[in-house]
Amino acid sequence: MKIGIINYPTFGGSGIVGTELGLELQKRGHEVHFISYQIPERLKLEEDFIFHEVNILSYPLFKYKPYTIILASLLHKLVNEHELDILHGHYAIPHATSLYLAKLSNNKAKIISTIHGSDMHLLGLDDAYKPILVNSLNNHDALTTVSKWMKQFVVDNYDMEKDIEVIYNFVDPKKFSKIKKPEKEEVVFCHVSNFRKVKRSPDIVKAFAIEAEKFDHVRLEMIGEGPEREYCQDLAISLGINDKITFRGSLLNVPRVLCFTDVFVIPSEKESFGLAALEAMACNIPVISSNAGGLPEVVEHEKTGFVVEPGDIDALAKYMNVMIEDETLRKKLGKASAQRAKEVFHPDKIIPQYESLYKKIIEK
Repeated sequence: MKIGIINYPTFGGSGIVGTELGLELQKRGHEVHFISYQIPERLKLEEDFIFHEVNILSYPLFKYKPYTIILASLLHKLVNEHELDILHGHYAIPHATSLYLAKLSNNKAKIISTIHGSDMHLLGLDDAYKPILVNSLNNHDALTTVSKWMKQFVVDNYDMEKDIEVIYNFVDPKKFSKIKKPEKEEVVFCHVSNFRKVKRSPDIVKAFAIEAEKFDHVRLEMIGEGPEREYCQDLAISLGINDKITFRGSLLNVPRVLCFTDVFVIPSEKESFGLAALEAMACNIPVISSNAGGLPEVVEHEKTGFVVEPGDIDALAKYMNVMIEDETLRKKLGKASAQRAKEVFHPDKIIPQYESLYKKIIEK
């Protein structure tokens, strides 16, 4: 099949999943065309790929450049020139509308959108987006989303006529299996996010501060960029633990940092899936997560880590304490995490679900 993958080029989950999906499809012999306004970050690690840049034209009249229609025009063109069988958009705003416009102008286009999270549980609820977003999605050939929780949220909050198929995110264990963890005395906690308010990153700093008073051999790695990062840094200083926390900014090679990590922490108040948690699990790392969104579908309480209620800093600190004091349990949970990542979220389990959906749409 010839497949066009449309996504954002950033470190966000939708951009990573879209890129990784395209690469996995390419391995399986499909012709994949990546489409974005710049080369996706994860694609920069690859050598063999087809990329089409969305050239956003400048014009003095426009205060904001009309990305949606420019993308739709490019999709229309690519369907004709490269005879693409499928156009698959990741993150609904504005990709779903661009896809629908392309389909209206070229009835050969078969379109799918994957709903990832904040495109629907944050932005899409606003009346500035909602009416046209819903109409665009209802006129797709197929829709998918990344968790059962996310599907239910969309059903409850939108007038959806189109069925939504749940296809989980995935992780290739080969990218993590060769990582050897160095011997060290410290217990290292790690958090990776875009530091938006919904991620509750300051909760980690507050909980870690409780444990840092008890233990000298602990460290916290905070990875990513975003609006709450500076507040977290100031909080670390005010709590007197800035010497035990490292803020690294956005990293292209996350596995390199995970090899030094003992426990991953993701206390979000909303999370459609939790790809960062899954990547940690694939690296034999137990996870402390919140009981929010799709995270409980990924992290199993007391089996692959611990699950706490969003905002419960005392519970977060409690399970950090357990992880610090019980190395045997920590390693047991880490091993179970890797096994679950392999058995449930392996590409060999997930990619065929997309291939089957593509074939069904093409034949239809």
